[in-house]
Amino acid sequence: MLLLCALVITGSTYSQDKKSYKTKFNGANRRVLMDIDAKQLDIEGYNGDEIIIEATDIPKVPQEADGLRPLSAGGVDNTNIGLSVYPNGDVLKINVVMKGKALYKIKMPKELGLVVKKRNSCSCNETGMSIAGMEGSIEVNTNYEDITLTNVSGPIVANSSQGKVKVIFDDKMPDKPSSIVSYNDNIDVTVSEKAKVLFSISASNGNMFTDLDLKPYTPDSKAIEEEKKALEESRALSWNSKQGAAKAVTTVKAQQDAAVATGQNVQGQAQASSPATAVTIGSGDKVIVNSPGSSYYAFSDGQASYNFNYNWDNDRNAPKYVLNDPQTKIAIRTTRGNVYLRKKK
Repeated sequence: MLLLCALVITGSTYSQDKKSYKTKFNGANRRVLMDIDAKQLDIEGYNGDEIIIEATDIPKVPQEADGLRPLSAGGVDNTNIGLSVYPNGDVLKINVVMKGKALYKIKMPKELGLVVKKRNSCSCNETGMSIAGMEGSIEVNTNYEDITLTNVSGPIVANSSQGKVKVIFDDKMPDKPSSIVSYNDNIDVTVSEKAKVLFSISASNGNMFTDLDLKPYTPDSKAIEEEKKALEESRALSWNSKQGAAKAVTTVKAQQDAAVATGQNVQGQAQASSPATAVTIGSGDKVIVNSPGSSYYAFSDGQASYNFNYNWDNDRNAPKYVLNDPQTKIAIRTTRGNVYLRKKK
């Protein structure tokens, strides 16, 4: 009897019907920012100009809310699938509005940049989240969830506190550094044996394995001098969170960009002495200040900011290896897991 009641409750709370939503949004200099709390999230890049979202297990609206739309801090549901989707300049924001664990499958133009914050979800025994076929930059942050990136060719920043991270790079490698981190689980990275990569790899309490023809990296004097200069510049541009936030807001106001409110709670910004440009995604989101030769990333949820070009290798004592030629930079870090570095079959 109790089981029957549970089934009835489940059936009345979630809709098993598949629903979809489409919107046109494409362009190499554009990107999608997602703040998603969902049971499962699968993203696929394709040749097209629309973002297509399919959803199942959408929480039902209670009878008392008949004729009303769900509303949350993420916005108003304008999709009929529990999401708020709206553009802000070159950024399209997608936020979950309805509490619950829906399943979302998303197809988007592959050239778009992508930022996914899924830090409040727990995949537990589920398959985690996946992103495939994207050519733009990808930034993914999760707490408990596994991350799988397949046939990606843009720079990657992937962080999972408790989950595994698996990355299969396309034959075309990123032209900017990548950082792949899991604090408590394994990292599995696959690249073509013809790729030209400088790896910095650390497994503090685990082991590292590979079938690639790697060589220890020993920089020449010129490279050491350039690295030293870059590090000095990076340190000179370092600001603490409070100073950086104030500087970011000042920069935006000077550019008459009303998308960021005064006092926005962002972390650790930096600015060069020469003019910088601020790209904003609205109050409470990420702000990027681009200065000559570098990009500084800051997240409003308290994550540490870093210089994407200079500080790609935040553990200078980690062993470094070269595959063919030190061009693409990839840093791999795990605290309590193993690292598996594989040859693409």
